[in-house]
Amino acid sequence: MKRISVCNAAIVAMLLAVVGVDNAYAVPSFARQTGLDCTACHTVFPELTKVGRDFKLRGYTMEGGTTKMPLPLAAMIMAEVTNVSDSSNGSVVNGNGQNRNGELVIPQISLFYGGKIYKKVGAFIQVTYDGTLLPQDKAVSPYTAMDNADIRYADSVMLHDKELIYGISVNNNPSVQDLWNSTSAWGFPYASSSVAPAPSAATLIDGGLGQVAAGASAYVMWDDTLYAELGIYQTIPKGGIQGVFGWNNGGSDPVVYGDAPYGRIALQHDFGDHYLMVGSYAMTTRIRQDGTDKLDTYRDWAVDAEYQFDYDKHNVTATATRIWEGANLDASYATGGADNGSDSLTTTKVRASYRYDHKYGASLGYVTTSGNVDATKYGTGTGSPDSSYEIIEADYLPINKIKFSLQYTMYDKFDGARKNYDGAGRNASDNDTLYLIGWFMF
Repeated sequence: MKRISVCNAAIVAMLLAVVGVDNAYAVPSFARQTGLDCTACHTVFPELTKVGRDFKLRGYTMEGGTTKMPLPLAAMIMAEVTNVSDSSNGSVVNGNGQNRNGELVIPQISLFYGGKIYKKVGAFIQVTYDGTLLPQDKAVSPYTAMDNADIRYADSVMLHDKELIYGISVNNNPSVQDLWNSTSAWGFPYASSSVAPAPSAATLIDGGLGQVAAGASAYVMWDDTLYAELGIYQTIPKGGIQGVFGWNNGGSDPVVYGDAPYGRIALQHDFGDHYLMVGSYAMTTRIRQDGTDKLDTYRDWAVDAEYQFDYDKHNVTATATRIWEGANLDASYATGGADNGSDSLTTTKVRASYRYDHKYGASLGYVTTSGNVDATKYGTGTGSPDSSYEIIEADYLPINKIKFSLQYTMYDKFDGARKNYDGAGRNASDNDTLYLIGWFMF
């Protein structure tokens, strides 16, 4: 690994000094608004506890704290170092082709509006500066953009002595409004390298529409047990205020044609110190391709579950998700963007985490994706989308506003093969990645 320069070390020291200031301005906005410690809502951020899920469900409007700030603002800085097992093929690069293996990178600086807006309306809005780009990249790529956004109205009524919570979420990333850490927007791993190689294939619902499609969904929670949600998404238009914030800039993102319906259902229950959720979610998305009046249609369906055990200083969280995607590729096939008229993908993600005293943690995860061969669509040497890997992560929070994570990713299969997957002698294990990241919240 390359040595970190004195300048980079100074940046890290400055971040530590800034977030270490102990005053009202150094506490994230949700904690300031509610008067609760960060550990009430998170095992470790951004993973939610039952209190955190309830706070989100009720529209981010819970109060009880005091703040000197006129607006519920917070900020986050990330600093990372990536070391890939073999970077000799130039795989660890930024948008300008600069090798970043072993170098300190600031992948993002984010500003959040997080909290109550008015009465029963609240919001989580994130604007992010992309620190991986070089100045020459920024002339052609958005480097300050609207990131995750979730604006809510929520209220409740009593029906037959049972509480019915109902609300509306307007958001720009299908599943960012979800209450659980088993879906893509808030799923494990909560951070991954911005420059390391990654498998070519992923289902569309697994992050493919973030900041590309926006929509509104209506949801209910009955008796703290049954959750149901229905929503509609559409492409975020280019230009105007959307263009200023980088929503759907660049023209390379998929363009959603018409309405994309989204549905979610889940059952949850507490068993003393134990908590369990089982659920399902689905989305149908039609994508327009240039050069044809035909459409690609993606149908994604998933089942998921989350388990938590919380006792004294001990917390265990386990999540599992399985996504099935069927794609009718009429447009891509007609324009030469796919070898097949239809493709399928299946992705499975499981992980288990143990936290002690909200300060020390360890996680183990496994991800596998498989599907039929389509060399043109996936752009892989084998033509196959099959990949599988394990993730081992250790976390340390010296205070609840700072988190350091050391993560190691081990590839069993990458883009269809264990050995020589690219036809040039590169093996899956050459992409094994050691990754260190610091999160600084204030």
